[in-house]
Amino acid sequence: MYTLPELLTPGRLWVVSTPHSAIRLLLGLAARQALESAVRVLDCGNCFNVYTVTQVLNQHTLHITQALERISVRRAFTCYQVTTLLDSTPQDATPTLVLDLLSTFHDESVPAGERRRLLDINVAALHRLSRQGSVMVSIHPKGSAQEPTAGGLYEALEEAADQVWRLEEQAPAPVLRLF
Repeated sequence: MYTLPELLTPGRLWVVSTPHSAIRLLLGLAARQALESAVRVLDCGNCFNVYTVTQVLNQHTLHITQALERISVRRAFTCYQVTTLLDSTPQDATPTLVLDLLSTFHDESVPAGERRRLLDINVAALHRLSRQGSVMVSIHPKGSAQEPTAGGLYEALEEAADQVWRLEEQAPAPVLRLF
């Protein structure tokens, strides 16, 4: 079973390395945060699913619409858009969840040096946002099919974090045979 904190705590930059299957857990975190306060979701992997968020909210409140109104979602589809998105995000106490940050950095049409330069700018923006609020960034584990190490981008992002969580895919339970 995957575990994450119930709510995002202020003043922290967290990186969560998750398999794709853990997106429901991250969306659940956004939903629980919306029960308490506004939450900002910056979706870099096009993985925010409002239906999943609504299902989680439905388990906790009858006031689903009010909670959904507390969730602000913005999307980026290229590594350049991610930089613009983070740069234009105001520094305030609003908790920020950045989904699948490095997915846009797999674009082979962007030179590796340029991707690294953009990531350095993004890390500075994430630190800026985490000064007053909390920031949780999700990435997919190293060794993905697209790019084994992403040119050190995973390591650089994890190194910049106050805390790194690694959630790993769990092996399915063995099938018990009766006969």
